[in-house]
Amino acid sequence: MMEREYNEGDIIIEEGDASDFAYQILSGEVEIFVTRDGQRVVLGMMKEGEFLGEMGIVDGQPRSASARAKSRVSAAILEREEFFNLISRDNVSAYRLISRLCEHLRKANRMIAEISVSAEDVASRGGALSPPPHKVADPDGSTGAAIALRLDLFPLSQKPAPGLPAEGINIANLPFSVGRLPLGNEPLPRRSIDLKIPDSRPFRLSREHFAFYRRSQGICIVDLGSTLGTQVNGELLGHDFSNDFVLLKRGENKIFAGGIDSPFTFRAVVEEA
Repeated sequence: MMEREYNEGDIIIEEGDASDFAYQILSGEVEIFVTRDGQRVVLGMMKEGEFLGEMGIVDGQPRSASARAKSRVSAAILEREEFFNLISRDNVSAYRLISRLCEHLRKANRMIAEISVSAEDVASRGGALSPPPHKVADPDGSTGAAIALRLDLFPLSQKPAPGLPAEGINIANLPFSVGRLPLGNEPLPRRSIDLKIPDSRPFRLSREHFAFYRRSQGICIVDLGSTLGTQVNGELLGHDFSNDFVLLKRGENKIFAGGIDSPFTFRAVVEEA
């Protein structure tokens, strides 16, 4: 393992590069961004103690975002073996990585279940296409039909309209998914999306962006593999960050979909039912 210093503005990771190393931020702040249609879209900030590029080490995929030093940054550069040796000695990091991999497996299982249900529904209707039911298994393996908590979703900006009215909606059945309304000849999402919101190029919303699920501890929000990620109460979710899901707190939760300056912002309120 070696350490390297970066000056403000230095590029640490370049979008599209091979995922040869993971980085642990030792000091300073790092900005995560992507370039879309010639414009820089800032996804979020990472700070001391957090890892950069760890999922690339695990899945071998090219970098899906860039990282640059927002201030003077010191970082440890870890090869694959060094990274796994490090987290094997760090219970918190190991638990986080295992939890994330488990969530990826749950996502795959949910997708398979939804595709299967959809195919059976089409077959039962003699080939007529209709939306699949929403009550597929959640991360705890139960259905979203009965929840102990009330969840209401409101827009925090004008952008979600007309998909989401100003007075908000009560989400009675979980899981509940949010995504972009496909345009033109775009393929439909692989899963049924409950709330479809219009967007225009360059897109900030993905066709499958985030979803609410019930867990034994409460209600969580999961990034569905969106292109630009999801921020919830300041915590960054998505492939480029340390988590894919987070438990919503009681009361108000702020959600930014598609970057920290995205116009698609929401307020999710969790209360006793």
